[in-house]
Amino acid sequence: MDRKETFFFVILLLLFSALTITSAKAQRIEPTGRETPVTATFDKSSAPSQIDIWKDESGGIDSDNDSLWGRNTWVCLSSSDPATGQCRTSVTGVQDGNTTIPIVFTEQRSHLTQVINLTGYHNISVSVSNGCWGTGVIGGPYQVYAAMEKNCYSTVHNDESLLTVYVTSQEMQKLPFGGIWKADLKMSLMQWSPTIKLADWNAHITLNVTDTNNQQIYLPEFGEAAPRVDLNMRPLPGTGGNQTQMNGAVTIDMCLYDGYGSNSTSFTLKFDDQQQGTKERNNAYFSIYSDHGDVNQDSGRIDYYVRMQAPDGKYMSMIRGEDVVIPDIQTAHIRPVHLPGIPQAVLCIPAPLELSTKTIDINSKQAGHYTGHLIVNFTPQL
Repeated sequence: MDRKETFFFVILLLLFSALTITSAKAQRIEPTGRETPVTATFDKSSAPSQIDIWKDESGGIDSDNDSLWGRNTWVCLSSSDPATGQCRTSVTGVQDGNTTIPIVFTEQRSHLTQVINLTGYHNISVSVSNGCWGTGVIGGPYQVYAAMEKNCYSTVHNDESLLTVYVTSQEMQKLPFGGIWKADLKMSLMQWSPTIKLADWNAHITLNVTDTNNQQIYLPEFGEAAPRVDLNMRPLPGTGGNQTQMNGAVTIDMCLYDGYGSNSTSFTLKFDDQQQGTKERNNAYFSIYSDHGDVNQDSGRIDYYVRMQAPDGKYMSMIRGEDVVIPDIQTAHIRPVHLPGIPQAVLCIPAPLELSTKTIDINSKQAGHYTGHLIVNFTPQL
């Protein structure tokens, strides 16, 4: 009996000892650097509420030596230049709150820049529970560069610091136009005592910003006014005042803005007009019609051709109602223009038009004024 009781007692002691060792298991994760890619795609009209650069990223843990890395902080490379993020470059004592980090974003096609503000802070945490607190975050937010410590009976301290950096929707709205906007945030992970640099923390941020509300066909000659184009129909020179033929031509300066900084992969264009009358036409023709004559007769209609200069410099004849795809927009010739509602110049793709008629016998057409509508549909493939 004594032996059995003793044996049972030993088993309990062993189990209790094992449980105690498991609950007090130390944690140690060496501080390491970061090379973090962050990519987000959104339209200016519906930017996300927040994009995280880093979210509760650990600066290292050592629960057997709490104060070693528990007070780690992050500093910027410059306190005056936002090129890679601007904030304090030295570690301070306790400072509550969030850190504003201005940084330069560069649009990749135009090379225009915009400074927007990131928001950063760090929390402090413990990995092993004790008589004062359980595991997890026990304080914050604190300024990213502010060393912070809490202790339990002056012997147990926080053993981890967690960094969060993000950009808000309000700041993203500062980007003036669509495009591919990039920034490189560079920070240093710092130890409090002794004050030494532990690692580089770099984030490579890409914001693919579309601005579909501002996609447009821009006609510089007309600005914001509705375009009215004269085909310049003129009689051809005759002899002795006998002018029996006429023709017309006009060039229209057209530029295509995709709302994406001319970073689209391709453009699709479709040309059409508003047919009047019942006469069938060749699809290569676009038409204007007599204002007061009989549009059901050939004599009440004047046909014209449309050609567009592609980015490679070659002219393309447009076929009514057919899609025309212009590829390789990323490498096409670009032109800066100022568009209504956009504070900075944007890049568009020049695509001038030529409208021309064939030579027409004057007597074959009804006298009077002719009008029509040329319709251009533009769809960028982003």
